[in-house]
Formats: sequence, C-alpha cells, structure tokens
Amino acid sequence: MGSTLTQQSSNARRDPQLKWLQPLLIGGGVLLGATLILTFWFALAQPIKVIPRIRTMPAFLFTDQNGKPAGDAELRGRLVLMDFSYTRCGVGCAALNERLQTLRSALKQTGQLGTAIAFATISIDPAHDTPEVLRTYAAQIGADPDSWTFLTGAPEEIKGLVGGELSIYYEKPGPDGSMKHDQEVLLIDEKGILRARYNLDDLTMDRLNRDLGLLEQERNSSGMMRQVYEASHFFLCYPP
Repeated sequence: MGSTLTQQSSNARRDPQLKWLQPLLIGGGVLLGATLILTFWFALAQPIKVIPRIRTMPAFLFTDQNGKPAGDAELRGRLVLMDFSYTRCGVGCAALNERLQTLRSALKQTGQLGTAIAFATISIDPAHDTPEVLRTYAAQIGADPDSWTFLTGAPEEIKGLVGGELSIYYEKPGPDGSMKHDQEVLLIDEKGILRARYNLDDLTMDRLNRDLGLLEQERNSSGMMRQVYEASHFFLCYPP
C-alpha cells in the first residue's frame, strides 16, 4: 500500500511537467511535418531555377594575341564565353564564328560586351597559331582586344586543359591544316566557375539571355533568398 501511494504521489508531481511537454512535442511534430512537406514541394515544383555550378575552371596560364601572359586569373571578374578553335579552320568553323559574332553584336547593343561579359578563344592548333598569327586573325574579324582574348601556348598544356580537364575532343591537324574537333562554347562566371556548355544548336541569344538573367538574379540575392538559391542548387533546380 505504501508503495502504491508513493507511485501515485510521484505521478502527480510529474503531471505538470508532462502537460507543458505535450504542446512542445505536438508543435515540434507539426513543424517537422510542415518542413518535410515544404521540402518535398520545393524539390518537386522547383519554384526557383538556377544555372548549375558544373566545376571550378582549372588553373591555366597561356599567352594572348599580344604576347602577354593570360590565364584563368586574368579572365575573372567578368562572365566569359570561351570557345576552342583555330585560325585555319575556315569553312569548318564558319557557322560557329558567325554565331559568336551575332552574340557579340547583340551584347554590344545592350552594353554588356566588355563590361559584363567577354569572349575568349583558345587555339587548338598552337603550333601554328602563334601570338602574331592570332593578332592578325583577330584584326581580320574585327575582334576588340578589350572584350575578346585569343590564347595559345605549349601544345601539351593546351591538350591537358582542353582535351583532358574540359573533355573537348580534337585531333592533330592534317596536311591541309584541318582537323576534326568538338565545337563547344563554355559559359564561365566571374568567380571562374563553369556554369554552362553550349553546342551550336544551343548557342542562341534567347538561351544566353535566359542564362544571364538567372545568373544575375542569383548574384543579387541576399539574406533568406540566398539560402533559397542554395537549396535550388541542392535540389538540382536547373532549367531544361
């Protein structure tokens, strides 16, 4: 009997604590459930789209058309559209060259060329494309040196970057100087992070404007919205 009375007395003393704990447990369960529902909705609905962070660009140092050292560090601070070509490409690169010039003209009209975005071309025929050859070529196509950098270097170093790190295929030049190669353009952000890879069909002003707009929105986010953008990257909320 004494044991029973002691237990009842102990339960009575614990009851007030349990009454305070119960709402906390219910509230915590509701919060957890709401968080799970919100997380599931966010992953499914993807209300905020982001451009993927594919990888940080590898460090490299080549030589530009003016004979000056130039590499990944010199290209930072602006968005960069980078392609991989060579001066003897001719007809094989005509469509890509025309597309790049079209983009440059459109970006110039909006005031973005040279200020917000620049172009860089890495020669995949560096044995032929010396700085002098690249400078002559740049002048022929009317490339502004402040907004378009042409790069050359040691063949093995360029192969290591372009063919190795960036997985862009190209062969050695044939007797006539031509070669088979991938025609791909990369979009690199101000911090040197690769954000998009375009083939010729993808490389349109509409597509580029969409991607530039998404990058600007993310860049300008702060506070809670910054966390929302990070969540969008976590859930792979990428545009089609």
